[in-house]
Amino acid sequence: MVKKYLLTVTDEMAVKLEKEMKRRMIETVPETVRSILSEYLTDSKKHTTNK
Repeated sequence: MVKKYLLTVTDEMAVKLEKEMKRRMIETVPETVRSILSEYLTDSKKHTTNK
């Protein structure tokens, strides 16, 4: 199942996301956000299980 979310960001965050999108060579900002969230959630699980 896929869920959709509407995300509002500041102009500053939009610029950072666009830079990150180009750095990662990803085509869209939503894909970039998914990638960043996936990495963050994976890392946070590792830190949680190590405690």
